[in-house]
Amino acid sequence: MNVLKVPVSRGLDWMKAAVNVGVRNPRAVFGAAALFLATLYLFAVLAVLPVAARLEGRTDMTLREIATTAISLFVVVTLVLPVLLAGLIGVMHAAEEGRPARARDLFSAFGHGHARPLMALGLVQIVFNLACATLIVVLAGPDYWAESMKAAQGAMSGHVIVPPNPEHPALLFVLQLVQFVFNYFSAALMLLCVPLIMLTRVSLVESLKLGFRASIVNLGANLLASLIFIVGFVVAGLFIGLIATVVAGIAALVNPALGVAVTLLVLGAFSVTVLVVLVAGSYYAWRDMFERAGDDDTVRPALVQIEA
Repeated sequence: MNVLKVPVSRGLDWMKAAVNVGVRNPRAVFGAAALFLATLYLFAVLAVLPVAARLEGRTDMTLREIATTAISLFVVVTLVLPVLLAGLIGVMHAAEEGRPARARDLFSAFGHGHARPLMALGLVQIVFNLACATLIVVLAGPDYWAESMKAAQGAMSGHVIVPPNPEHPALLFVLQLVQFVFNYFSAALMLLCVPLIMLTRVSLVESLKLGFRASIVNLGANLLASLIFIVGFVVAGLFIGLIATVVAGIAALVNPALGVAVTLLVLGAFSVTVLVVLVAGSYYAWRDMFERAGDDDTVRPALVQIEA
């Protein structure tokens, strides 16, 4: 399998196509996304439940409890996330190919031998995060994470805490650069390797090689797509937040509980939509970047004809 270099403008095409991904089978695509968030939330609750049970009515948490909760949550979510992403991409792929698809097909990735390599991909992400954290400690010193945890503890208790920053401005720039590079490759590998494993059926090692190569070769298109997504998310978030506030305020005049329910409904619908657009963008990037057996020349150019 070859990695194809695509024009930078393809990042815009991916996001245009992503906006239209649910048109052919919205019930399956958006239903699967809703199940995705509900399942991920369930696993997150199970991850923090042991620590929450030991609080015994306390509202404040020690640094050790915060660290234990954060680590448990991170490990569980990181291991489950690739499997759920694969299921959602599988539903999108079936819908785009005109094949029958249902929301519960989200869980198909847990079977057929997909779960093991996908969870192994999550394990790679954990190791990747540990390497990045170690590098930051080497650059900023061992007190950096301790101060960060104290800042998190203060934020959870309602205090305004200034996050720790290295004293030297150049070191701060290096840390920000390291975190930017890490975040880029972490997201790119996750979003590209999942469809490679799920749909192209390559091995974990091969998917990492292909995903890493594609993230470098198509850096411009990936960054453009990321920028469009982030800007769109911020603008849409502000707009939806305003709508939710107004509608919930009106509903609260009838009943306060109704106002809360309306707020949760609007924000939930927004979260599902954002998830669909993000994952669909990675799906179209996968279709565009990798040359697969049986591809024809009509697949990639077709993306630019989709209207937002």
